[in-house]
Amino acid sequence: MVYTTGISSPATTEFFRAIGADEWHFGLISGIPLVLLAMQYVGAAFVNRVSRRAPTFFFCLIACRLVYLPIAFVPWTRLGISTAATMTVILLLLSFSAAVHNYAVPFWFSWMADLVPRPILNRYWGRRQWAMNITWSFSYLAVTAYLYYTRQPITVVYRTLVVVAVLAGLADIALFFRISEPPNLTDPDLAFWTALREPFRAPAFRSFVRYSCAWSFSAMFAASFMMLYVLKVLGLAPWKTALIWCLQGIGVGAVAAGWGRIADRHGHRPILNICVTLKSLIVLVFILLTPSNVVWLLPLALLPDGMLNSGTMVASNGYMLSYAPQRNRSMFIASITGLAGLAGGLGAVAGGALLKSLGPGVWRWMGRDWNAYHAVFAVSMILRWLCIPLARRIREPDATRSLHVLNDVLGELPHRFLRFPVGLYRRFVPGMEDRPQN
Repeated sequence: MVYTTGISSPATTEFFRAIGADEWHFGLISGIPLVLLAMQYVGAAFVNRVSRRAPTFFFCLIACRLVYLPIAFVPWTRLGISTAATMTVILLLLSFSAAVHNYAVPFWFSWMADLVPRPILNRYWGRRQWAMNITWSFSYLAVTAYLYYTRQPITVVYRTLVVVAVLAGLADIALFFRISEPPNLTDPDLAFWTALREPFRAPAFRSFVRYSCAWSFSAMFAASFMMLYVLKVLGLAPWKTALIWCLQGIGVGAVAAGWGRIADRHGHRPILNICVTLKSLIVLVFILLTPSNVVWLLPLALLPDGMLNSGTMVASNGYMLSYAPQRNRSMFIASITGLAGLAGGLGAVAGGALLKSLGPGVWRWMGRDWNAYHAVFAVSMILRWLCIPLARRIREPDATRSLHVLNDVLGELPHRFLRFPVGLYRRFVPGMEDRPQN
């Protein structure tokens, strides 16, 4: 998460703007790596043919993280080449990083799925999301402080963050050397096209793939441009943007463990129904944002939106790993992460194309000014509404009704959130959560 923060903070957006990137480029920067999630299908096919998954994971993850060093340290503005050529080279480097990373993802998921016991699967992913997003929030606060106090040019700021990010990313991979790897269940005789079709022949998994692709396209259509909109159109300072955005991570971390427990009790589909139904509210908030209200309205929206993101992440990962059989598991996982990621990448590129076609013009309606970003947010909101029936059609026979989950959420998550950060200590003390309260 330290690595992720270092390569994707508001400083990254400002760096690309400084070397000439426009809305079309930002759509490609967000979309191409997601399109290359299709590499997960290639990786999934090879997982079925190797006895050890760790070496491929180590090589690919180290390579994909080192690529950010030339992006940060090549003096692009001094090379005397056009902005289009500069962005083409940068996009090729980002594409290589995304390709090798996504190739390795099925190796990692297959490896981790063999380690996590099925009875605690959702609780594990909930605690993992909690730990990751608490770390992400503290990292974002550190970036916020750096952006606030520094007087360095954005190129120097970005290089500093990338160096810290790459070092943290390499340390992250080194920690996996200590993790054992159970024997991989291989099936070298399974043909690629046969393995590719198996997830779509399972009715339950097919319903989840359909929902995942539609939701990823709808969400990324607008999400790729939210930070750019706040920085470029609303004119919010990078340090303020970083400070506000960290609230989303706090929202995820505060309730992730609770979502995991609820998923173990009630199933994954009702959680997705609730979260997807409410997730269009964040796009509505972005439509209503103005330079005068962004400082107080956006924080109020990002915190609960992070809680909803937490629910969708925990439920999606839990469903994917619960319903993926051990045989050909990597291809079942790739049908979600790869195909949905491909849909998300196309959504980001489509959103960027719409921004580019509408241009920077402003039109007056209902007493306020509107621009191309508002059109993208409105389209994304409609697309998100259309995903609600798809979430309701996900097949999960043992799941309870959404109303039961909502009652559980109202009883558990606010309580745990309001006592935060007391729960931060309690989670480190074995057995503390089961003790009676005075």
